[in-house]
Amino acid sequence: MAAESDADVIRTALKRQLFSPVRWVETIQALSGLGVDNVVECGPGKVLAGLNKRINKGMGTQVTQDADSLAKALGAMGGE
Repeated sequence: MAAESDADVIRTALKRQLFSPVRWVETIQALSGLGVDNVVECGPGKVLAGLNKRINKGMGTQVTQDADSLAKALGAMGGE
């Protein structure tokens, strides 16, 4: 996907993003239905990890804040 450079298109996309509902519950349920049992939250805080725990207690969430914690999370999940 190419980066957008048209200011009007960018404004419209940002407005749509700001005012559209986040369908996180449906997203986690769909991932679970596909057999996903562990996800990675990237960035400061643990908001999504907390939501995930309430949505699906069986799905693990690895919280990462930097390259080192991401590497550790991937290692714990059997990745590289």
